[in-house]
Amino acid sequence: MKHFVRILILLLVLSTTSTIEVSAQNPAQSKKYQKKAKAAKKKKKDPYTPVYHDADSDHDGVPDSRDQCIHTPKGEPVTPFGCPYDVDFDGIFDYEDSCRNEAGPRENHGCPWGDKDGDGIMDNVDDCPTVPGLKMYKGCPDTDGDGIPDNKDKCPKVPGTLQYDGCPPPFKDSDGDGVEDYSDLCPSTPGPKTNRGCPELKPAEKAALQKAFDNLLFETGSDVIVSSSFQSLDDLAKVLRNNPLYNLYIEGHTDNVGDDEANLDLSKRRAISVKNYLVSKGVGAARLTTDGFGEARPVDTNDTPEGRKKNRRVEMHILQ
Repeated sequence: MKHFVRILILLLVLSTTSTIEVSAQNPAQSKKYQKKAKAAKKKKKDPYTPVYHDADSDHDGVPDSRDQCIHTPKGEPVTPFGCPYDVDFDGIFDYEDSCRNEAGPRENHGCPWGDKDGDGIMDNVDDCPTVPGLKMYKGCPDTDGDGIPDNKDKCPKVPGTLQYDGCPPPFKDSDGDGVEDYSDLCPSTPGPKTNRGCPELKPAEKAALQKAFDNLLFETGSDVIVSSSFQSLDDLAKVLRNNPLYNLYIEGHTDNVGDDEANLDLSKRRAISVKNYLVSKGVGAARLTTDGFGEARPVDTNDTPEGRKKNRRVEMHILQ
C-alpha cells in the first residue's frame, strides 16, 4: 500500500512539472488561453446580454424592426419597408384607392375631381356641376344677365333684382315711357326703350357718345387708356360740360378669356379710368357713375375673335 501511494505522488509531481515546462516553453499561447477563458467567463456572467426575438405582426414578410406599416392587411403586397404600394403617389395606399393610377384626394376615394360641365371649375367647388357657368358665380350661369346666378334666381330667364330674388319688381313706370323703373336709367324722364328709358340725344351729342365708345382703347390687360382715345373722350367731356343736367353711366365689360374674378376686376377698373379722365377734363365726379360686369353680359359670342372683341367694351349712357 505504501508503495502504491509513493507511485501516485511521483506521478502528480511529474504532471505538475510538465505543465510548468509547457507554460515556460509557450508563454504567449498560455496568455491567449487565459484571455479566452476570462472572456468566456465574463460573457456567462453578463446579465445584460440582449436576446433578440424579431416579430412580424402583420405577417407581410417584413420584421417589425424595419416595418414602417405594421398593420398592413393580410395578403397585401408591400415594399421592402413593409408598406403597401401607392402607384400614383397621392398618399393613399392602392388597396384603399379607387383610382390607383390617377392621383386624387382622400375625400374622393383617391380619384381626381372631375369637371362634368367642362366650364373649367372642378365639381367639388362647382355649385352647378352639370351646367357650364362662371367662376364669379361658383360655376353657375346667369342666363338673364341680371347679376344673380341661376341657382339663386327665381326668374332665371327674366332680368330682375336681388330684392325680388332675381324676378322683376311689381310693374312700375313712373315716367310712363313703357320702360319699367327697375331697368329705366331715367325713371323720372320719358325716353325710348332703345335708349334705356332716357330721352333721345341730339344728333351731335349722340355722335360724340358713339365716337367715344368706338375709339376707346386700353393697353392689353390693363386699365390704362391708349392716347389715341383722348380726343374722342375730350369731345364727350365737352358735351357734358355744356349740358350740366346730363349725367353719365359708365359700365365695363370683358370677354371670357382668363379668370372670371380678374375679368370682373378689370372691367370695374376700366370704367373708373374713363370716369377719372372725364373728371380731369372738368366734369363733376358726382355726375359720373361706374360699374363693371366682367364677362357676365356679352353682346356677341365668345367663340370667335370678332365676337370677343365686341364683348371687350366700356358702354356709356347719358342720363337726363
